[in-house]
Amino acid sequence: MTKAVHYLYNKIRFIYLFVIISVFAHSVNPQIYTHENGTILIISSYNPDTHNITQNISEFMDEYKRLGGNSPVVIENLNCKSLPEAPLWKSRMFKLLRKYSGNNQPKAVVILGQEGWASYLSQDKDLLQDVPVICGMVSRNFVILPDSNTNLAHWAPKSYDLESFDKIKHHVGGLVYSYDIKKNVDLIFKLYPKTKHIALITDNSYGGIALQALVKKEIADNVVDLIELDGRKYDIYQINDIIKDLPSQTVLLLGSWRVDKNDSYYIGNATHAMKAIRPELPAFSLTSIGLGYWAIGGCIPRYHPEGKELARKVIKILSGDKGQYITDVPNIYNFDAEQLKVFGINNDMLPKDSVFTNIDESIFLKYKYEILSITILILAIFIILILIFLARTNKLKNKLLGLQRDNELILNNIQTSLAFINPDYTIKWKNNISVSCENPQYGVEHCPLSDSPITPFCDKCSLKKVINEHKKIEKISKFSDCYVHLTYIPIFDDENKFLGVVLKKEDVTKEKKIENELRRAKEKAEGADKLKTAFLANMSHEIRTPLNAIVGFSNLMATAIDDNERKEYAKIINSSNEHLLQLINDILDIAKIEAGTLNFIDSPTDLNSLLSEIELSSQLKSTNDIEIAFTEKLPQCIIMIDRIRLSQVITNLVNNAIKFTEKGYIHFGYQHEGQELYFFVKDTGFGIARGKKEKIFERFVKLNDFVPGTGLGLSICQMIIKKMNGVIGVNTEEGKGSTFWFRLPDSIIIRRNE
Repeated sequence: MTKAVHYLYNKIRFIYLFVIISVFAHSVNPQIYTHENGTILIISSYNPDTHNITQNISEFMDEYKRLGGNSPVVIENLNCKSLPEAPLWKSRMFKLLRKYSGNNQPKAVVILGQEGWASYLSQDKDLLQDVPVICGMVSRNFVILPDSNTNLAHWAPKSYDLESFDKIKHHVGGLVYSYDIKKNVDLIFKLYPKTKHIALITDNSYGGIALQALVKKEIADNVVDLIELDGRKYDIYQINDIIKDLPSQTVLLLGSWRVDKNDSYYIGNATHAMKAIRPELPAFSLTSIGLGYWAIGGCIPRYHPEGKELARKVIKILSGDKGQYITDVPNIYNFDAEQLKVFGINNDMLPKDSVFTNIDESIFLKYKYEILSITILILAIFIILILIFLARTNKLKNKLLGLQRDNELILNNIQTSLAFINPDYTIKWKNNISVSCENPQYGVEHCPLSDSPITPFCDKCSLKKVINEHKKIEKISKFSDCYVHLTYIPIFDDENKFLGVVLKKEDVTKEKKIENELRRAKEKAEGADKLKTAFLANMSHEIRTPLNAIVGFSNLMATAIDDNERKEYAKIINSSNEHLLQLINDILDIAKIEAGTLNFIDSPTDLNSLLSEIELSSQLKSTNDIEIAFTEKLPQCIIMIDRIRLSQVITNLVNNAIKFTEKGYIHFGYQHEGQELYFFVKDTGFGIARGKKEKIFERFVKLNDFVPGTGLGLSICQMIIKKMNGVIGVNTEEGKGSTFWFRLPDSIIIRRNE
C-alpha cells in the first residue's frame, strides 16, 4: 500500500512539473524572447528519460534564481526519440542554434540529454561562437551522428572522449558520466576468472550505440569474446532466444534496454523476462540497469539530479570564473546483496567502499516496534523505582540541609577559605571563597577541584599527593596576580581511617610582593655589579690595545732613520688615535643614551642629499675593489629627524659592510613601505654565522677579532633607532652577504614625491 501511494505521488509530481515547464517553453517558442541582459537557453533532448529532464530543469531554474540570476530562462525541445531518426537531430540543432545566433545570442546554453549533446558536437559550424555551453545528463564518451544514408543497423561509429575531441571548444563544460569499462571487465574476471565470453546488451537508442562503441573500443585488445546483443538488430524475443543459446562461461554485461529494433518501448518487465531465460548466468551492470533484481553489481556513475550543480556552473562562468568547466560524476561500486548470496560471492572479494542494495534488515530493524515497547516498559518501571527512592530520601535530605545551612553560616564568616575534599575528589563542603587549581597541567577541566573534573589529573597535583600519601603539604602558590598560602591537611577518624583532606587558603599577596621586591632589588644590584666588572674588563682590553700601539710606535718613530718607515709608523699611530677616539665616543654615546641625556634635535632633512654624501665619503674610505652605491630612493623625501644621529647609524652600517666585504658590492638606500620608511645596507661580504646572528647587536660582540672595531657600533645603532621609535634587524646568510635594515614610522615625512 505504501509503495502504491509513493508511486502515485511521484507520478502526480512529475505531471505537474512537466505541465509547468511545457507551458513555459511554449510561451517563449513562437518568437524569440529577448532581454537587455541576454537569456539562458536550455535545450532539452526529451528522450525517453523525460521525467529526469523535467526534474533537472525545475531544479536548475530554482537554484539559478536563488543564486541571483536575473536573465530569463528559455526552453527549447529537440523532441529526440529513437535512433532511426538520429540523422534529423543534427539539422534540428543547427536550425535552433541559428535561431539564437547574432543579436539573439544567449548568455549561456544548457543542453540536457545525450541526443541533444551529440547533436551539438556533430555540428560543422560553431554558430554560438564564444557562448558558454554547459551539458548535463550526458556521457564523457560519445559518437558523431550519422548521415541520412547510413544503415543504422550496421552502423559502427567511433567512440570519442570529450576532452580529446579536436572540435571541442574551450567554452564547453558541464557534468559528464564516465563509464569505466575496464573496471567492470576487471571485476568480472576477478569474480569469474574462467570467463570466455561477455554478452553486451544495448538497445536501439543513441545511448545504446554510444555505450556499445565505448565497450568495443575499451576491450578491443582483450582476449575475451564480445557477443553483441544489439537492440538495433533484434527485438526482445530474438534477444531472449540468443540469451537462451549463450555458451557456458559467459557473463552478461547490461548496458541499456528501452527500445528494440521495432521502436517498441519497454520498462523493467523486459529485463525481468531476459533474466528468467538464463537465471544462472551472472550479470553485471554498466549503467545501473538490472540492479536490484538481476545484476550482481558493477562500477556505475553515482546518478543524481544535476539541475542545481548546472545552475551553479552557469553562475560561476557568467561571473568570470575561468576554472575547469567539465566535471566527472564520480563512480561507485554498487552490488545487490541478494544476488551476491545467490551466486555465492563473498564480500571480501569486492572492492573497498562498495555500496550494497537489498540488504537484509537486522533483528533490531525487523522488530523495532516490539523492542521499542519493551524499552519503554523497562524505563517506566525504572522511573517508578526512582520516584519511590526519592520520596524516602527526601526526609533525610531536609534534615541534612538544616545542618548544612548552619555550617555554611559559620564557614562563610571567617577570613580563611576552607574546603573538605573526599578521597574520591568530590568537595564535601566549602565556604564562599572559591577553591581552584594551582597551575592546571592538562587544563582546568582536569583539576579535581573543578565542577566536573575528568581524569587524568595533574601529575604534580598537591591534593592528589596528599590523598595518596596521607601526608600534610604546606606551600605558597601564585594565582594570577595573587599569592596564596595553601595548607593540605589529611583527616582521619578514631580508627585511623582516612576521611579526606581539609584545604585552607590564605591570601599572602602583600607579604609576597614585599619579598619579591627585596629579591629583585638584590638581583638588580648583583647584575649591575657584574655589568660593571664586565665593562671594566672590556674597556681595559679595548683601551690598552690602541695605547700600546701609540706608545710603541712613537718610540720606534723617534729612532727611525728612513722617512718611509717614519711615515708608516705615523700612519699606525694616527689609526690607533682614531680607534681610541671612536672607542671613547662610543662609550660616551652609550652612557648618554642610558642616562637619557643624549639630545635628539630634529630638523628638516633631505634623505637623498644625506645618503648621497654618505655614498661619496664611503667611496673615498674604501680600499677594496667593491662597488659602493646609493641605489634605491624616492624622487624626493624630506623628513623631520636628527640628521646627525641618522647619519651616524647609516654610516656605521656602511663602514661595517666595508670591513667585511672584499669583493662585490655594497648597496644602500630606502623605500616607503606601508606606513614605514625602510632603510637598508646590503653587502656581498662574509655574512654572519647562524649562532652569532642573535648576539650581533650586543655590546663588545665582534665577528672577527682581526678586523678593527670596538664592538659597540651596532649596539649604539640599535639604541638610537629605538629612541626614534623604530626597529632594526639583519637578514644574512653565511658566505653570501648580509642586509642590515631599520624601519622608522612615516609620520616623520614632511614632503615626498613617489
